[in-house]
Amino acid sequence: MDILGVERNYASLSTKDLLEARDQYHWHLVNKSNVVGTAIGLYRIRKSDEWPSGERPAVTGRSRSAAKTARTFDNSEVRDYSWPCVIVLVDTWVDADQFGSGQSKLPPEEMVPRTLYMTDGRTVPVCVIKVDRAVPDRQLLPSWHWPSSVIGGGFPLVSSSQRQQHVASVGTLVTDGHTVYALTSRHVSGPAGDPVQTILRGHLTDIGTSTDRQLTRLPFCDVYPDFVARRTFLTLDAALVEVTDANDWTSQTYGLPPVGELADLNERNIGMRLINAEVVAYGAASGQLRGRITALFYRHRSVGGYDDVTDFLIAPQPGTAPSQPGDSGTLWHLLQSGEQQPLRPIALQWGGQGFLSARDTSFNFALATSLTNVLRLLDVELVVDENVNAQPFWGKTGHYSLSTFACDQVTAPKLSKLMLANRDRISFAIAELSPAEIDQATKDAKKQGTFVPLADVPDVIWKNLPAQVAGGRDTALRSGPEHPTHYADIDEPGPDGKTLRELCVADPANVAVPFWQAFYTERGHIASADRGLLPFRVWQFFDAMVDALGRKNVTEYVCAAGLVAHYVGDACQPLHGSVLADGFPNGQGKGVHSAYETSMIDHHATEIVAGLQTRLQAMPKLKKVTSGQQAAAAVVDLMDRSATAVDPTTLVTAYAATPGGSSRAVTGKLWDQFGDATIGILADGALTLAMIWDSAWAVGKGTSRIAAKALVPVQQTDLQALYQDEQHPFVPSLDLDAIAAVLR
Repeated sequence: MDILGVERNYASLSTKDLLEARDQYHWHLVNKSNVVGTAIGLYRIRKSDEWPSGERPAVTGRSRSAAKTARTFDNSEVRDYSWPCVIVLVDTWVDADQFGSGQSKLPPEEMVPRTLYMTDGRTVPVCVIKVDRAVPDRQLLPSWHWPSSVIGGGFPLVSSSQRQQHVASVGTLVTDGHTVYALTSRHVSGPAGDPVQTILRGHLTDIGTSTDRQLTRLPFCDVYPDFVARRTFLTLDAALVEVTDANDWTSQTYGLPPVGELADLNERNIGMRLINAEVVAYGAASGQLRGRITALFYRHRSVGGYDDVTDFLIAPQPGTAPSQPGDSGTLWHLLQSGEQQPLRPIALQWGGQGFLSARDTSFNFALATSLTNVLRLLDVELVVDENVNAQPFWGKTGHYSLSTFACDQVTAPKLSKLMLANRDRISFAIAELSPAEIDQATKDAKKQGTFVPLADVPDVIWKNLPAQVAGGRDTALRSGPEHPTHYADIDEPGPDGKTLRELCVADPANVAVPFWQAFYTERGHIASADRGLLPFRVWQFFDAMVDALGRKNVTEYVCAAGLVAHYVGDACQPLHGSVLADGFPNGQGKGVHSAYETSMIDHHATEIVAGLQTRLQAMPKLKKVTSGQQAAAAVVDLMDRSATAVDPTTLVTAYAATPGGSSRAVTGKLWDQFGDATIGILADGALTLAMIWDSAWAVGKGTSRIAAKALVPVQQTDLQALYQDEQHPFVPSLDLDAIAAVLR
């Protein structure tokens, strides 16, 4: 090592250092013919590069390896040893050996330097990333979710200008201490005095008026006095809409739990620790959004010698929906590690930037401004407690919500895309997941014979007589063959004192129909309705998913995946695996089933959403299985974990000590004792369901058999035709004594 050379301790570079270096080399960089933008961040390592062995060296510098393929957002990542750098985006990747003085060489001055040398001796590395500009896919039409009761973040706002309508997202509610405003993007709010509307309760309704409190852009150094950036403007693009009636509004954002304090940013803490931080949002056009902060102070435009930069460049998480036009105004939240950490509002989205990946798929990056700056410059503060209990946005966290969460936990990339595309076929759109809306929607669908989202078809449709409901499968009221597929009383001890659950957990080979038949018979349970077979029902659906993939039938795979969600949801409810399903044999505790699994869940929906969001982040994915029998054994394990977390005897005893019924006073007592554990078993159920989907996809070779063009929403009419078919029932309902014949 040359001890007299220039020190390259890149890890010590601050945000201010990086901005100063970029500003000093500004003209040198932007005048390169292939440079399309610059930002600051952490050096991105190609995913194909090996991780260094041993401990990270004290001084980290650029790799001196030979020329490599173009670095893209798609093939690179931020690692824990990545170092601060200036990021330069180019539309053409040129290797160093292609520059020179020969006839076929490019002029050396067109080469992007690897290092920027400052006048005081500091050196700043440069990370070059190749991008291809992409335009929004106009075939991806937004799935707008209009409010039915109250308006909050994530809902669409409608404004008109020059006889054209513009739709954007509500960010959140803010106040100046006297008046309540909705925060959104300036470029869609319209000039002061213009009405702003939404479709509220089914009607286009005036819900506010645009004000003159708006931000477009400001000189960068006016907003960040301690940073250096000449001839540069910071894009802010924010506006306030004075709401007409605050009673129609809520400070809660659709699809997200109640949030915590503002992520307060300034020159001292807006730095490299934010790079790769996970953020979440709910956009009016795209729905739930998940991303990571990829770069800071991204230069998105240069006109007449002046630059426009934005605080954050946010990349979508792999396998999640990208942001679409119409998401302007969306509020992004910092997702911190730790189950009890609330979401922290951090940025207001005002636009997007499309880049193509190596697979010709678009990365729709969100462009966002620091919420701290917006609030400070508009002289307002967040409203955090307006109508937060008016409507639990995620609503009923039973079968449908568990299924919604499971769609986000799938690991196979192509399957993830398929399940997310069909989330509203399996469950409900996030904005519609309230107890009242789900109850009314399923009742109307059942009455009118229209499509019922798959995760509750086994209850809503199949548990009925066919003469009463099209597609009904039971042959007698509240008895087989569909009813016993929803439970398995596996906590009753046998002659040796061991329960069926204990025997199967100890030896998964006991998850076999003959073993269960013998156990039930020995205990005197002969009737079909007394021989619950829940794990074998999941086995049956596992086989159906594998068979569908073997025939490249995406419709049948999605249908089977959506339907099996119901049974996995049953498995993580402790009373579905117990002889104490609705109280003690003497009648004490009767009513506990609906009080715990329905009313308590509904009454504490917002807490459950908040807990599930963070709990799932901390829980590891489950190991995949390779057969239907293993899937059934995994369901028994889930039932065991659920009964351990919420012991049925303790639960029934606690309910028996209350006056009974399902009032909030009663469910509140249950929540105080069992709420945290309930969140845990719901998260466990979502992970188990995603694992079963992933496993069947792997066994059925879905990745190689299913074409990319087939990873789209399935027609609802095709799914309905499958689950209503009475002549050739799809995955037929069978009792324990008949199901062995169809299992592999």
